[in-house]
Amino acid sequence: MTNRSSGVGSGGILNDPTEKAARIAFLSQSTAHYGDFWEFAPHIYVVAGSEPTREVFRRTGAQFSPPPGLFPLPRGVRRALRPGHLLPESLEAARRGFGHSAVAGHTAMIAAEARALAADWPQHAPCEVLPRLKRAFSRMGARFCFGADAPGLTHAEVPLSRARDGAPPRTVYLPRWVPTTARVRLRHRLGALAGRIGAVMDRRLAEGRTAEPDLLNAMIVASQAHDVPPGPVITHLLATILVATQEMSTRAGGWLLFNLARHPEWTERIAAEAAALPADPDRVGAGHVARLALADAFVRETLRLYPPNWLTSRVVVEPTELDGHRLRPGDRVMVSPYLLHRDARHYEEPAAFRPERWLAARGPGTAGAYLPFGAGPRLCPGAALASMELSLVLAWTARHHRLSCPAPWPFRLETEGALRPEDLRLVFHRRG
Repeated sequence: MTNRSSGVGSGGILNDPTEKAARIAFLSQSTAHYGDFWEFAPHIYVVAGSEPTREVFRRTGAQFSPPPGLFPLPRGVRRALRPGHLLPESLEAARRGFGHSAVAGHTAMIAAEARALAADWPQHAPCEVLPRLKRAFSRMGARFCFGADAPGLTHAEVPLSRARDGAPPRTVYLPRWVPTTARVRLRHRLGALAGRIGAVMDRRLAEGRTAEPDLLNAMIVASQAHDVPPGPVITHLLATILVATQEMSTRAGGWLLFNLARHPEWTERIAAEAAALPADPDRVGAGHVARLALADAFVRETLRLYPPNWLTSRVVVEPTELDGHRLRPGDRVMVSPYLLHRDARHYEEPAAFRPERWLAARGPGTAGAYLPFGAGPRLCPGAALASMELSLVLAWTARHHRLSCPAPWPFRLETEGALRPEDLRLVFHRRG
């Protein structure tokens, strides 16, 4: 089958910085008009159905490859990565460092940071939310990755993150070797952060400190098990992980608190549930978090309606078919979890905020219709960590505060690179 429904025939709207909300409206309306597979621009296609979306993620690394990331990893690090994968083979065992059992070992630390954040909110006046969330999640990410060495690396990712945020939108895909100003700046700051991580790693190796339960040691041990000396592959990947753990949780956390302010009835229910958490965060364990069913449902529904990675793409690397359409190498396929999560074929009242839909079931009835963390070889390895962070931040915040919005939409919608509520301001009212 070669017929393709064609959209407006121009890719300009997705690259126009003045068209933030219009980007989402454009994709939504075009998909409603043209169907689950349509041509956005020559050799660029939008896929909206759950089955082809799942196939794109599943076949990443085979017929599909993700586009080059914004962070310019050194050539040697890129060569160590298998197509479509986040970690080289020598570090695959380190995925256990992101697993549920590893994250459970950091529950008390995450609870302590969440409680400290809840105590830090200014009272009774509009407060800018994202900067405080960013600092809190930066501390959590550094402690998860580097344990006792975290103080020297807390907020170390900020210059790299700022360089990424300040990079202009990409309207033309240039070869990696083209030294644009943004790429040079990113390469310099990525190298600086990797160098700081490398100094910590070298000190640990010299002192024989490889038994501490953090992600750096998991990577060191996995590398040594394959007779690969720990080096730039670890330090550069940890630099990108440090940024990713902070950015994703910050964006999702902003939407989480915005929804908390808009739904006071859920704030009260979550506050009552959170009252069962021990007052001393050092005594909070994974079992306590597992009993936060309302908080978990609230997080899941927030990620359904506001997935930070709302639009992603894959590049065809060998001839293939998708949903009956023939694709050629070089074609680009765009997938939007935002569209998928708001599809009435998978969710009753898809535009409504209804956390209760997650209390009776752990997911939609259609496989592949809930992808806030991606799927397949590119599944976000930090999903378990982000879920625990968000649940505990939500629980401690609701336990100590009621929230309100100073305006109906107290933020500036940003869709470039991620879906986030820029300049979000909320009012916090401490409970008696």
